[in-house]
Amino acid sequence: MGFYEWGWWKRIFQRTEEKKKADTLKDLEAIQEFLKSLPADAKALRPDFEELEELERERLVARSSLLKTNFDTQAAVLEKIMQRYEYLQNDVDINGIRVKLIAQEFLNQVQKAGFKEMLAEKKKSPKWKLAW
Repeated sequence: MGFYEWGWWKRIFQRTEEKKKADTLKDLEAIQEFLKSLPADAKALRPDFEELEELERERLVARSSLLKTNFDTQAAVLEKIMQRYEYLQNDVDINGIRVKLIAQEFLNQVQKAGFKEMLAEKKKSPKWKLAW
């Protein structure tokens, strides 16, 4: 066994990364703010989808000489939609991570409080394994 595998050597020289502790209240506020903005995001996307639908209907009946213009316009509208969806998806992903951190912190607090039955019940549930 090499010296780099010895336990005392690892304790002295191996870096340990501290786990980021969840600030539950801050995360809850951020999630609530995001949820308040969802109707505005949906409202902003609706006209773009309506425009894209109209362009698609026009494409189906357009002559070949107008197809290039139609495709150019559809591309521009789709780029706006994709950009807004990218922002929305990023926000959803970030808030999903926050929810997982809050849930993990909850489990830690339940364990510290000594509620072993509740902890065991939650850890059996697929939702609480946080693999979503």
